[in-house]
Amino acid sequence: MDPTPPTADWQSLAKSKRDSVFANIPKDWLLPAYLTSQYTETSTLSVIDVPRTCGLLSAKELEITEQYDATELVQLMSTGQLKSIDVVTAFCKRAAIAHQCCNCLTEIFFDRALARAAECDAYLETEGKPMGPLHGLPISLKDSFNVKGVDATIGYVSFIARPPASTNSTVVDLLERAGAVLYVKTNLPQTMMTADSHNNVFGRTLNPHNLALTAGGSTGGEAALVAMKGSVLGVATDIAGSNRIPALCCGVTSIKPTASRVPFAGGVPPGRLGSPSPIVPVIGPCGRSIRDFELFLKTVIDANPWTLDESTLNVPWRSIAPYTRPLRFGLVRGCKQRPLHPPIARALHTTATSLKAAGHSITRLDDKVPELYASALLACKFFSIDTSATPLAHISSSHEPPIPSLAGSNFPELSAWTPTLDELWSMNLERAATCRAWRSVIVAEDLDAVIMPGYQAVAPEHDSYGLPVYTVVQNLLNYPSGILPVGNAVKELDGAFVKEGEVCEPTYNPDISEGMPTHVQVMGRPMMDEELLQIMGEVQRVVGA
Repeated sequence: MDPTPPTADWQSLAKSKRDSVFANIPKDWLLPAYLTSQYTETSTLSVIDVPRTCGLLSAKELEITEQYDATELVQLMSTGQLKSIDVVTAFCKRAAIAHQCCNCLTEIFFDRALARAAECDAYLETEGKPMGPLHGLPISLKDSFNVKGVDATIGYVSFIARPPASTNSTVVDLLERAGAVLYVKTNLPQTMMTADSHNNVFGRTLNPHNLALTAGGSTGGEAALVAMKGSVLGVATDIAGSNRIPALCCGVTSIKPTASRVPFAGGVPPGRLGSPSPIVPVIGPCGRSIRDFELFLKTVIDANPWTLDESTLNVPWRSIAPYTRPLRFGLVRGCKQRPLHPPIARALHTTATSLKAAGHSITRLDDKVPELYASALLACKFFSIDTSATPLAHISSSHEPPIPSLAGSNFPELSAWTPTLDELWSMNLERAATCRAWRSVIVAEDLDAVIMPGYQAVAPEHDSYGLPVYTVVQNLLNYPSGILPVGNAVKELDGAFVKEGEVCEPTYNPDISEGMPTHVQVMGRPMMDEELLQIMGEVQRVVGA
């Protein structure tokens, strides 16, 4: 239950919260005003290189934040070749710079992180061994995770008055037990159900490659921070593409595992608890290396999370041998209601062609699997069965307005739809039929994975992303899926993939898309997350992503 509604106007409450967060950035880490004044949501500037060029980071801090992935950083810290205090300081500074460029943070607790890093270093020195498999590693978190003593407003003004968290989310407990150092939480959308990480508390997260384009949502703060190398490994959630959409917008890598392998308990829900929907949110990592995802997943799952969270499956992490045979890929080339923009069509074509040239097989599935748009519509029905509209109640209780992107986050077919208990039964039958159809095709074709888009375009302009047609199907099916960046939009090359007369949504503009990251999505088979990581690694190797 929400606390008594605040008496102050919502704008004053939001500004006070923003100011209190920003005050946690040391003055020595602030960028000059002549720079930050340029970083607005209408600017087309890229800020990717600002951390490297602004002069706030030393050569050693640039090396730490740019040259290593999480796995190597842990190895170096566990053997004393790097100090956790130095690594954490470097990422705290770079996160502060990233926030000033693209507004990606919601909570900053650098002092606490540095004290924890010192503990890790002292433990290694006195005990002669690392604190755990994540010894000294700075890890960033989406704002919806509870960290004891830290706020979790999740973008609702009405949540500002809530006290700081009294306990950790289960996954946060496991990360800290493994030796991780937590230092920031990151921005998300109001309701957590749109693809623009924008709310009235913290404002809008901007895409570091082009500030006028969306960073995606709902985990846009994480993806922007990782793209700026202000985090080497972030923890996100995903119920319709919330981890994958920001990754493809910002040009980083992410994975949505099979549901219930990572414990979800103890977070802050944006809506009503106890939903009868079969689609459940999933925790997954966002970062720069696939082996880091294995480090994260193995560490959490090896900690027996099912003993702490009854909704987590008792399925240990498996160590599997590398593939020694050619892989068999299915290929989904698009959806007629959301045709691909030329940069994504080229990225998909390049990936499929490269895999085939490397000896792997490709089977087209477009006419063999259920229509993606219909599956996405079904998923959105499941998301809409809360007749009390709890997220809207959270919004109205503080008198703040809904963010603009909410208007485009639902299917027009559902504008007058009212859920009933009878229809819920029919929806579950339709989902079962969809799952059966996909399973039949995958088994009949003996596929290892499916290559498909994660979105029809590169990152679009703010508030124009629309429906997550290409990412929500994996949540409906409960199939693991990951995003890989595979280059950038180049209008001279993309022109060969323009189809005359085809209407794209959002509208394709080659000048706006130019230089933005392109991607492919790799979908695995349920409960085969270990295999999916290996397959993503092979796709990355072959395509040169």
